[in-house]
Order: sequence, then structure tokens, then C-alpha cells
Amino acid sequence: MQGAEDKQKDLTEKRNLLEEYVKEKKKNELLVEQEQELRNQLSLYTEKFEEFQKTLTRSNDVFATFKQEMNKMSKTIKKLEKENQTWKSKHEQTSKSMFTMAEELRNSKTKNDKLEKLCRALQIENKNCRQQIVKITEEEEKKKKKSEEELKKAEDLLNAQEEEQAEKETG
Repeated sequence: MQGAEDKQKDLTEKRNLLEEYVKEKKKNELLVEQEQELRNQLSLYTEKFEEFQKTLTRSNDVFATFKQEMNKMSKTIKKLEKENQTWKSKHEQTSKSMFTMAEELRNSKTKNDKLEKLCRALQIENKNCRQQIVKITEEEEKKKKKSEEELKKAEDLLNAQEEEQAEKETG
């Protein structure tokens, strides 16, 4: 009964970890798509930057503004790269946890099988002991009954001898 509860608990934990894993994987894929989109945007901005530089080489204000946008994008990319790395790390940890849990589940199943075999062996031994107890009890009852019968015969014989003795003395 405890093993079934443990097994159910392990299955529930495994299911929860798998769900979390799927969620994390989807988030990771979203971040990868966002990163690609941002990289595409960065490429687009780079092209625009070159166009601005060609057409407005004398405009330092436009150049400074665009440079600021580039810095923001770089920071955003770095932030997203860090987040991506974090998600990868979490993914690896989840994978390791799942592997560990799978090992634990296998060990639990092995232990459970051994305990079930032991339980069956003990049940058989218990059954044999009960049969022996019943057999010994029956034999003891037979011996007791036989002893009582022999005792009664001996008493009857003694009583008969006493009666004969008494008749001889009175007669």
C-alpha cells in the first residue's frame, strides 16, 4: 500500500516535472525566435544606419541618436542572451533531475519487486507454520484424549479391583 502511494507520488512528481520541462522548452523556443527577430531587426537597423551615413554624413545629431539606439539594442540582445543562457541552464538542470528521478524510480521498482518476493515467501512460510500448528494441535488433542481414555480405564480397573477386594473381605 505504501509502495503504491510512493509510486503514485513519484508518477505525479514526474508528470509535474515533464509539464514544467515542456513549458520551459516552449519559453526557450519563444526566446530563440525573439532573439532571431531582434537580430533581424538589428540587421535592418544596421542597413538603415549605413543609408543614413551615406545621405546624412554631416548630421551628427542623427548619427548620435542612432548610435544610442544601437546601444539599447546591444543591451537588449545581451539581456536576451543572458535570459537564453538561464533557460538553457534550467533546461539542463531539469534534464538532470529527470534522469535522477528515472534512476530513483527504477531503484524503487527494484526494491518493490524484492519486497513483494519477500512478502510472498513470508506468506508461504506463515501458511506452513499455521498448518504445522494445526497438525501439532490435532496430535496433542489425540494424545490427550488417548491419555484420558487410558486413565479412565485404569481408574475403572482400580475401582473394579477395590470392589472385588471389598467383596472378599465382607464375604
